[in-house]
Amino acid sequence: VQELLGEADKAANEHWLFHGSTPEAVQNITNSEFQINLAGSHRGTLYGRGVYLAECCSKADEYAEIGRDGLYGMLLCRALLGRILVDTQRYPDVPE
Repeated sequence: VQELLGEADKAANEHWLFHGSTPEAVQNITNSEFQINLAGSHRGTLYGRGVYLAECCSKADEYAEIGRDGLYGMLLCRALLGRILVDTQRYPDVPE
């Protein structure tokens, strides 16, 4: 897989992460980009508005949904991370 995708640049805090959604949303994202104005419109925004990605496909799979064709939607994204929020609270207090 690394031969096909290439290595992530750890010095730049680059990672391969998963995003689960509907197949229709995945198609829209791949045709344009993530639409931050739609963040939380389907599943909520526990940590505030933004793009939610997971390092494990099994976590992103919880957000993937079946489409009209019987397939589920998931993206593998090459992502540059900024400052990472680590919060061990079950229900974090997120500023508006």
